[in-house]
Amino acid sequence: MARSITKGLWWLWVVAIGALLCGCGVEKPAELRAELVLVDTIRLQEPDTLFLGEFLWVEVEGQPFRLYVPDLRLRMVVVFDSLGRPVQVIGRPGTEEPGTLYRVAQVLVHGDLVYVQQEYSQVSRFTRAGHFIDRPQLPEGYWLNSGFRSLDAAHIVIPSGAIDEPCSSWFEPACPETRAFSVVDTGLTRVVYRFGEYPQIYQEGNYVPRRAAVDVLLSQRLAAVVYDLAPELQLYILREREGQLIRRIALQHPAWRTPPEAMRAELAVNDRERFNDLMLQSSFMKRVFFVGDTLVLAHFFNLRPLYFEMRGWDDRKVEPYGVVVATSGQWQQPLALPGLVLGRDEAFHLYIRLSDEPGRRLIGRYRVEVRQ
Repeated sequence: MARSITKGLWWLWVVAIGALLCGCGVEKPAELRAELVLVDTIRLQEPDTLFLGEFLWVEVEGQPFRLYVPDLRLRMVVVFDSLGRPVQVIGRPGTEEPGTLYRVAQVLVHGDLVYVQQEYSQVSRFTRAGHFIDRPQLPEGYWLNSGFRSLDAAHIVIPSGAIDEPCSSWFEPACPETRAFSVVDTGLTRVVYRFGEYPQIYQEGNYVPRRAAVDVLLSQRLAAVVYDLAPELQLYILREREGQLIRRIALQHPAWRTPPEAMRAELAVNDRERFNDLMLQSSFMKRVFFVGDTLVLAHFFNLRPLYFEMRGWDDRKVEPYGVVVATSGQWQQPLALPGLVLGRDEAFHLYIRLSDEPGRRLIGRYRVEVRQ
């Protein structure tokens, strides 16, 4: 009898091991799959007196819906409603007079104010009604990069450099102490603290394209950070006096191109043809967006050969890509994109350009859904 039981247990063990090896009778973890789902589209109406030039960013406000479009070429901000009708123009072309704007790159609506960031570290503030207030400047020794984000009622996060930091010059590799972001007051007069450590590629070699981008999940004071040439996502908790790095996530996408060699500032000055060739062989991690409470989209693009042949911006110059990442770092997936991602709203909708043809500009509103 005991021998019979032993024999039966032996066969049971064999069957169990066989099931584990072949997967038979064993429940596998469900595979997650991210999908980009179109919610609706907005066709921007352009009257004869208000054709748009170039824009690579939108700021979205709800209740009522407003789409702020910063126009690089025409040097103004055009505001559209949910039907794509222009309802307001903020600023006018110029450089010196109050309310004039020069090559508008980005807009941030923070509280009752509209921050309009221009090239060359210029910022103008307006009321929501479009009345000019001032041109604030960071303290001496700091310079701005585009991509403002709200943190709370009293603070804003901005990509920026600092002259006094080690290795702050683009003519040398970054150091572990070189930071990429500043938390500042709403008047831009005081830097509370800096955070954002450049990834290893920037510390091992001199890479000139070292701009960084950030998005902030306000409810958790969580910042998602990416850097131009690095397939890496960093997550920070933004406390009152410091930004604490909580996770680094190596991003994976089959289309990602790591630069074949260092892209030095000297090369950009002395051998522009070679530098441009290196850019064509590299990917650029340009934007990052929260697409849920625990999901982030890292948005990058590759340059097409005609990038340096065409004047001005044209979406046909680049191939856009995305990687959806869980903030836990346990899951990620490449995500096909139909165009450039211009912005997001508070409901985590992405605004993606579907057509940039003058008079037929179309923006799609999407959400990212993860299913089993």
